[in-house]
Amino acid sequence: GPLLSIKSVSALGHYTDWIIGHVHGGTLGWNGFMAAGMFYWMVPRLWGTKLHSKSLADSHFWIATLGIVLYMGSMWVAGITQGLMWRAWTDEAVLQYPNFVETVVAMSPMYWTRLVGGSLYLIGFLIMAYNLFKTVRSGSPVNGQATVVDVPEWRKSTTDVSTLGMLLHPAMLLVYGGLFAFMVIWFPSTATYVGGIVVLSVVGLFSVRAQKQGRTVGFHHMLEGRPLMFTSLTLVAVLIGGIVEIVPAVMLEQAVPMGGRVQALYTPLELAGRDIYVRDGCYTCHSQMIRPFLDETVRYGRPGVDADYSRPEEFIYDHPFQWGSKRTGPDLHREGGKRNHLWHYRHMIDPRAVVDGSIMPAYGWMKDAKVDLSQTSTRVALMARLGLPFDKNDLLTADEKYQEQAELIVAELATQDETAILAWDSELTALIAYLQQLGQTALPDKADTALHSTPEAGLDTATEVLAAGGVQ
Repeated sequence: GPLLSIKSVSALGHYTDWIIGHVHGGTLGWNGFMAAGMFYWMVPRLWGTKLHSKSLADSHFWIATLGIVLYMGSMWVAGITQGLMWRAWTDEAVLQYPNFVETVVAMSPMYWTRLVGGSLYLIGFLIMAYNLFKTVRSGSPVNGQATVVDVPEWRKSTTDVSTLGMLLHPAMLLVYGGLFAFMVIWFPSTATYVGGIVVLSVVGLFSVRAQKQGRTVGFHHMLEGRPLMFTSLTLVAVLIGGIVEIVPAVMLEQAVPMGGRVQALYTPLELAGRDIYVRDGCYTCHSQMIRPFLDETVRYGRPGVDADYSRPEEFIYDHPFQWGSKRTGPDLHREGGKRNHLWHYRHMIDPRAVVDGSIMPAYGWMKDAKVDLSQTSTRVALMARLGLPFDKNDLLTADEKYQEQAELIVAELATQDETAILAWDSELTALIAYLQQLGQTALPDKADTALHSTPEAGLDTATEVLAAGGVQ
C-alpha cells in the first residue's frame, strides 16, 4: 500500500495484476482468516462442546496460508512483469511489445500459479466446514447466559477526560499544525496567520499545563475509548486528503475546457450497448483511461487523430465512468473507429478468431439475445436527469433513432461479410455501436450547453417522459 502511494511505483503497478494481488492480500488474509477465527471460536461455544479437531484447524491455517502466498506472489510477479513489458522500448525507439496479447501470454504461468493458490485456499475452508460440521454433530445448541469481561481500568480512565481535554491534548497540536499549514497555503492572509498562531499558542499553553498537573491520558487510549470521536477524526483526515486532490481540479477552469472537442453525446443505441458493457463486467478486464505516458499514448492513441492521453472533457457523459482498475485486455478509450464492425462481430463471437492467444471468453450468445426496447426512452430520460443535454425531441424520438442507427450498422456489417447476419435489435448490435463510439468527440454545441448547465437542466423534460411511460 505505501509503495503504491509513490507516484513512480503506481505508474508501474496501476492497471496490472499487482493491484489485484494487493487487494486480495486483505480479502484473503484479513477478512477470510478473521472470519475463520470467529467461526472456530464461536461454534464450539454455541453448541456446548469442544472443537472436533485442532489439528484440522492447524492444517486449514497452513494450507490456506500457502495458498495466499502463491496467490499474491504470482500476482505481484505478474503485475511487475506487465508494467515493465507495457513500457518497454527498443533501441529504435518503438514499443518492444506493441501487441497487447504478448503481455497476456507472458502471464500464463502466473495465472496457473494463482489457480493453484486459490484452490489451496478454498481447500482450507472446506476443511474448516468439515471440522465445524463434526463439531456441531458432537454437541447441542446452548441456550444460556454469557459473562462479559469487565472494562479494564485504562479504558475507564479514557472516559474521564472531557471533550475539551481531548481537543487540548498535546498530540492534537499536530492536527492543528496541519490545518494551519493547509489554511496558509490555500487562504494566505493576515487573518489566517494571526488566527492560526493564536490557536496554536492557546492549545500549546493548556497542553503544557495539563502535562505538569499529570492529568494527561495517553492519546492512543483516549481514541480507543472514544470510537465516535476516532471515527470523526479519521473522516476529517480523509476529507482533507480528498479536498487537497479534488479542489484544484474543480477550481481551475482549465481542468475541463469550455471549448475545443469534448465527448460525443451517446445515442439511444449506444446507451443500450453501454448498459450491456456494464452488465457483463467488461470494465473488470478493460480500462478506459489513457494515462499521460508515452508508451500508453503510442499504444492506444489514434495517430493523426487524437494520439494523446485522456482528458477530463472526454468523460462528461459517463455515469458512471468506466476507467477500470485492471487491464487483462487493452485499454478501450480510443477504440471507436479503429476497426470495422466485422472485426468486433467476430471478436465477440470468438475472440481467438481475430486475436491469437486471447483469453477473453466468447460472447456469441449476444448475437441472438434481444434488447428490451421498451426501456429505450426511459434510459434516455434517466440520462437527461443526470445532466446529459437531451432535449424533448431526443427523448420522444429515442425509439426511432435507435432502430435507424441499428439498421445502418447491420447493413454495413452485411457489406463487409454477407454471412455476418445480425438482427438490428440484438444485444451484439448495441454493443458494437457502443464500442465504436468510444473516444469519439464532438464540437461543443450541445456538449457546451451541458458543461455550463446544472444536472437539473433536463429534469423537467425527463420527468415528463418518465411519467408518460409510467415510471416514477
